[in-house]
Parts: sequence; C-alpha cells; structure tokens
Amino acid sequence: MQRTHRRPFAHRGLGHLTGLLVVIGAAGGALPAAGQEKPYPIFTAEHFVPAMKTVGQAFAAVTASLGRNEFEDSKAYLVISRDRLATTITFWRDRKKDDAIRMLRDAVAKLDDLDAALSADRIDPAAVAASVKQVGAACEACHATYREQDPVTKAYKLKTGTIE
Repeated sequence: MQRTHRRPFAHRGLGHLTGLLVVIGAAGGALPAAGQEKPYPIFTAEHFVPAMKTVGQAFAAVTASLGRNEFEDSKAYLVISRDRLATTITFWRDRKKDDAIRMLRDAVAKLDDLDAALSADRIDPAAVAASVKQVGAACEACHATYREQDPVTKAYKLKTGTIE
C-alpha cells in the first residue's frame, strides 16, 4: 500500500491563518493611509497651566514630606511631579521652543537624580538637599524665561509673547 505524502497539520492552520488575516485587515483599516502621520495630541496652554500647577503642588509635597523624613511619601510625590512635567514636552515641541525643551529635560534629569538619592540604601540627607536645590534651580531657569506673575491676582501664567 502506497502512502500519500501530506503536509502535517496543513488543514488545521488554515482557519487560524484566515482569522489572523481578518484581524490584520481590520487593524490595517484603522491605520492612517500611507504617507499620513498620526498627529501628536494637541497640548494647549489650557492643558499646560494645570499640568504645571500639579507639578508645583506635588513638588511642594515632596519638600514637605522630606522635612518630616517621610522618604517613601517623598518618592510618591516625586513620581507625580516627574510624570506631569515630562508630559509637557509636547507643548514645547508644538511651539518649536528648543530652549524650553532643553530646560525641561534638565529638570526631569534633576528629578531623576533626586529619585536616585531617595532610593539609596542609606539616604544621605545632604545629597537629598543638594538634589532638591538642583531641581529648584532647573525649574527656575525655565520660569525666568516663560512665566510671569499677575500683579493683581499673584497667579502665575505663561509670559505674554513668549509662546506665539
């Protein structure tokens, strides 16, 4: 009796292959057409100002908890500060503000340095204090260029004429 050579599992994979092609086709239909890029989400001043307020409040909580030697709380607030600050890069990219992007990246790096100081096996209060000062200086560098205080309300806002 002669055996016919069949490819093993040839019939079994056909259903899976068909299903995979349907999924790929459906996903491909949701993608932009060739040559089109998906735009970045729009990050307006109305998004930027509350983000920066959150950064400021969270970093104030970092320094307050450091004053009480609550290092775990400090790290938790630091994560909030860093994450919110990092998202603002879209705001600066959309406006082609390379100097602000550099200052932002420097501030995020300083926040990372503070996180490293707070993550040490033995926390060195002097190193933490130095990192906090460096974060403050990094923030102030950008604020001096892009932020102003309303003389009446004392609220901070983007400096007029700097982002148009």
